[in-house]
This record gives sequence, C-alpha cells and structure tokens, in this order.
Amino acid sequence: MQQIKPTIFKTTGRAMFVALVLFVALYGVLSTALVRQLDDERFIYRENFVWAVFQVQRQFLVVQRDIEAAFGRVGLGDDVVNDILLEYEILVSRVFLLRDGDGFKVLFTVPEVAETVEQLEVQIKKIDAAMAAITDPEEKLSTLYRLLEPLNEPLQQAVVRTTNFVSVYNANNISVVKTDIQVLSYLFFVGVIVMVALGGFMIRQRQKIFAAEIATQKARQEQEVIEEAADYAKMHALGTLAGGVAHEINTPAQYIQNNLEFLSDSFSDLIGAIEREDINNPDAPARLNFSRDKVAFITEEVPMAIDESIQGLNRIAEIVRGIRKFAHPTTDVVELISIAEEVDTAVTLTRNQVKHIADLDVVMQSDVPDVSGRRNHLSQALINLIVNASQAIHENGQRRGRIELLVNSDDENVYLRIRDNGGGVPVEIRERIFDYFFTTKERGVGTGQGLPICRKLIQDDFNGDLTLSDEYVDGAEFVIRLPRPEHNAMTDARSDGYEGLTDLNNLLR
Repeated sequence: MQQIKPTIFKTTGRAMFVALVLFVALYGVLSTALVRQLDDERFIYRENFVWAVFQVQRQFLVVQRDIEAAFGRVGLGDDVVNDILLEYEILVSRVFLLRDGDGFKVLFTVPEVAETVEQLEVQIKKIDAAMAAITDPEEKLSTLYRLLEPLNEPLQQAVVRTTNFVSVYNANNISVVKTDIQVLSYLFFVGVIVMVALGGFMIRQRQKIFAAEIATQKARQEQEVIEEAADYAKMHALGTLAGGVAHEINTPAQYIQNNLEFLSDSFSDLIGAIEREDINNPDAPARLNFSRDKVAFITEEVPMAIDESIQGLNRIAEIVRGIRKFAHPTTDVVELISIAEEVDTAVTLTRNQVKHIADLDVVMQSDVPDVSGRRNHLSQALINLIVNASQAIHENGQRRGRIELLVNSDDENVYLRIRDNGGGVPVEIRERIFDYFFTTKERGVGTGQGLPICRKLIQDDFNGDLTLSDEYVDGAEFVIRLPRPEHNAMTDARSDGYEGLTDLNNLLR
C-alpha cells in the first residue's frame, strides 16, 4: 500500500502537470489568435473609407477649379497646363489606389462606390485617348473639363453613401471587437482560476507526497526502534534464562565430573593391581591382582560412566547450540525456517525455568512444512510466550501447571498454539495486551513490550499473525499463524534478497 499511494501521487502529479502545460499552451494559442484578430479588426476599423472617397472627390474638384482658373487668365502657358495635368495624374493615381488597395475591398460592397469607380475608370480611358490626339493646350483643358464634368454628381453620391456605410460598419465592428475583448477577458479569468486550481492541486499532491515520505521515515524509525527493542528483549530473555541455562549445563557437567573421577579412581586401581614376576625384567609377563567382584564391578560400571559422560556432553552441546542459535545476530535474509528446530531451541532454553512450575508438552504434527521468514525470531516469540505462560501459572498459585505447545498445519497455514492452565486473560484487558508498554506486572518487573514485539516479529518477518484465542477457556491460548511458503508473498522476495522486501519502505526516501 505504501508503494501504491506514492505511485498514484506521482502519476497524478505528472498528469496534472502535463494538463497544466497543455492548458497554458492552448491558452496562449487562443489568446494570440484573439489578439491578432483584434489587431486586424482595429486595422480595418482605422481605415477611413469616407476619407478615401473624399480624397478622390477633392482631387476631382481641385482639377476642375484649376481648369476654370486657367480659363480666366490671359493666355495659357505650358507651366499652367502641366500643373493641371499633374493634378489630373494625382486624381488618376488615387482612383487606382482606391480600386486596388487591400484595405478598400470592403468599400466596394457599396453599389454607388463601385459604380463611381467604374465610371472613373471609363472616363480616364476616354480622357487618355482624347488627350493623346490633342496638341493645343487650351483644347486639352477644355476636353479634360468636359469629360470630367459628368462625374461630379456620382462622386457626391458616393461620398454620402460611403459615410452612411462607414457608420453602420463601424458600429458592427465595434460590437465584434467588444465580443472578442469579452471572450479574451473570460478566457483570462478562466485561465487564472484553472491555473490557481491546478497549482493548488499540485501543492496538495506535493504535501501528500511529503506526508507519505514523513510517514515512511516514521515507520522506518519505528521499525528500527522495534528491532532494537527486539534485540533488547532477546538479550533480556537470555539474562532471565541465564540462571536456568547455567543450572541445565551444571547438572550434566556435575555427573560428567563424577564419572571422570570414578574412571580416574578405577584406572588408578587398575594400575595398582598389576603385578610382575620379575620386576627387573620389563619384558617379563604381568598379571592383574583383582578380585572377581572388583573385576565384575569395573566391567559393569565403567561403560555406564562413559555413556553417561557422553550423554552429558551431548546435553551440554545441545544447550550451547540453542543459546548460540538464539543469540546469533538476526540477518535480513528471508529463508526457509524449520519449525521443529525453532521449537526445540525454545524448549531447550526454557526447560529449567518451566520444569519447576509446569509440565511442558510438545505435540507436533509429523508433516509440518518449513516456513519462510527470518531466523531466530520465531524461537524468540516462542520463548516469550512460554515464559509468560509459566509466570501466569506461578501467579495463579498452582502447585503444578500445564503448558502445551501444539503444532499443526492445513493447506495454507502452520499454526503454533501455546496453552496454559493459568488464570487466563481478563476480558477487560484483552484488547490491550498487544499495546506497547501495557503490562499487568508490577513496576520494574515487566516492560509491556513482550507481546507487542512477538506479534511484530511474526507479522513483519513471517507475514503471519499472533492472536489470543477467544475459544480457549481453561487458561490462555496464544495462536501463531504462519503462512506456508506457497501462500507467502515473502517467499517470492527470497530469491531477490532483502532489498526486494524493503522497496515499500525505501520508495519515498
């Protein structure tokens, strides 16, 4: 679960970041398009169509006025005629500019303007053709004036119609510009809201990731504290069991010593009973001066003393192996653990402490499989439970109690049941016995960490559980459930080493 949450947070954060980038890009494209459209519309709006048509009419009137003024003078000079013709050329250029200019295409939707420009083009062609055949200056001016005169009224109408058209066009254009500005404003506010929302969402996601990292660090620290507490509990258990273990070792050591002393005395008697016929001749035959009863005694007792000594040494070796296995530093390697070996270690180390209080019976199913986990932690949990059971029986005031360790399995799990006929667990504290630092013992006797640590070891290192049975009524029954290797997710991680198991803890480091 720790792995899924950060993954969801990171994936969602990336998706929202991509969405934010796409939104900003789309926002930029739309805004740029609207601004360009506004620029185009503003450019069209700035075009003064009335001014353009009026300039053509004004130049037309300038040419007419100059011709009329020239006729009122005495004599026509070439300079005057050329100036008038230059003014006429300006008129022609303005007509062609109005006709071909990109900014005036809309203007040709006005019929009067289109007709007037078309008449101007026709008259310009007539004037050019007529002027080419005339050489007299006065006649040129008369012909030019005559051919331009019919255009006076159409130009006046074109100016009036253009003025009306521009008023309506500008009103519509202003409405479109306002609409575009409103759309751009709405888009801006929506963009701000969306970006603020996305920014807040991303900040929230980052806070969640940060909180997950803090939680992971806290869990890791708690795990380290629990492991340290487990090591302390192991050493505490060894200290508690030290007296009993020493007694367990002392008993076989004592009869080994007694047997060795007997063998030493017997050997001395044997050496003393050797007699030689000629003490000066080392090669002379010797005989054993032993009574028949003495020979029978030595023959019977010496093998027994040797066997007892060997049994005592084996017993000492068994106890030492149990201590060494239990006290050996726990590794992080997940491996197959023998239930029988762990049970044997726990029973060996607790035998002397329990034997004066209760009878410890172990009943194990013959085909119990190995389980996946970390070595020593199961025996540590069993030692704690057995010692707790013996203490419960002792506190209950019984002369002789009974502790049973039952081991069996089904298709999915292996079960270890530790039963005692002590006082049991009161109903009012059943929900609290697995809480850290909760204890019913006197101050200084118990720390309240035994059962919580046992459950934590079983859960973390075997993917199992430790529970208090509600069905057992003759005392207390604690049940350790361990999944079989084929039903334990830790088994798959065993081939990848411990790193694969700690990915959940290391994911957000």
